[in-house]
Amino acid sequence: MKSRIFSVLCQNVPGVMMRVSREFTRRQINLDSVTVGIEPTGLARMILIFNADDRMAEFMRRVLLRAEPVVDVEVIDPSRSIVREVALLKTKPLADDRMWKVIAEIERAGGRVLDSRNGVVIAELSGDHEEIERVVRSLGPEVLKEVARSGQVLISKE
Repeated sequence: MKSRIFSVLCQNVPGVMMRVSREFTRRQINLDSVTVGIEPTGLARMILIFNADDRMAEFMRRVLLRAEPVVDVEVIDPSRSIVREVALLKTKPLADDRMWKVIAEIERAGGRVLDSRNGVVIAELSGDHEEIERVVRSLGPEVLKEVARSGQVLISKE
């Protein structure tokens, strides 16, 4: 099984997320990331990331196309897209020397500090999923108090 990305264009109506996610739940497929945005046309675009083999991915594409609020389902090739995620990181209170090391690590990863007081750092980090995972794992639960992540968003290069 490998990671799959679907871009699902659907009507922006109440319950659409529940209907789409229910199709995955029925087949015991876990959605690893779900993000939703409204297109200029007023339709909603859902980015769904999940693991499946080729047969199941194609089956899910056909199932979603039959779902009432769904207009289109596009299978996304990550190599032909820009994929990003945003994370907000909040540390536990840190001693000054440790705090500066954490800030340096976040800045090396391309992040920026949004707030820093009383030894607590709140930072923003954006990049691909693996980059963010690396920083979160590196800092670990002994440093991080809270992590809020956006889920992965993408746009096609074509």
